[in-house]
Parts: sequence; C-alpha cells; structure tokens
Amino acid sequence: MECILMKSILSEENVRAVFSSYEKEFDVLIALFKIAVSNWDEVEYILEGRPHIGAEGWHAVYELFCKFNEEHPGESVFPGGLWLSMGFIKDESLGAWETDSSEMKFTFKNEGSKP
Repeated sequence: MECILMKSILSEENVRAVFSSYEKEFDVLIALFKIAVSNWDEVEYILEGRPHIGAEGWHAVYELFCKFNEEHPGESVFPGGLWLSMGFIKDESLGAWETDSSEMKFTFKNEGSKP
C-alpha cells in the first residue's frame, strides 16, 4: 500500500506554477500531492499519512497558500489553513524541496489495494 516512488525533489518553479493554475485551494493541494506522489493517478484513497517536505519548502508553500487565500477571498477563513490541516508535514531531516511519502498508505483504483 505504499507509494512506488517514496522520495522525490519538487521543482520550486512547478510548485509556484500550481498556484496560478487553479481557482480553488483544494485543487492546488491535490495538484501538489500529484507532484509529490509519483503514481497519484492510480490512487483511489489515502488510507493514512501525508507527504513530508523539507522545512524551507514547507514554509514557502505555506506562504503561497496564504497569498492564494488573500487573492481568493472566501476560500478559507484562516489563511494557509488548508495547508496547515491537510498539507504536507514539515520534516527537518529532508532537503529544502525534498518530499517523502513512505509513511503514506493508499488503496488503488481497480485493484482494491496494492503494495
């Protein structure tokens, strides 16, 4: 049930581009998961866990969510709230934009679940 590719390094440029590509913060969050989880298109449900990201990347994404919420009034009562509650987990042991999804468990489409 673990992700096939557990660690990856996100492109800061790609992450920033996600925020200008969507109008809803939830769509932004899903797009970030898609970038961090290599086989995201095969995932039906997340059973547990969230991706981890390095501290610098985490803070940069938090700031981007806060700015997104300012530019899209009504999306969130608390700027950056979706990132804080459902976003990636800050991990000091990872590089700035490095992600790790090894603690996540999934069910996959058309298979029930797969290791």
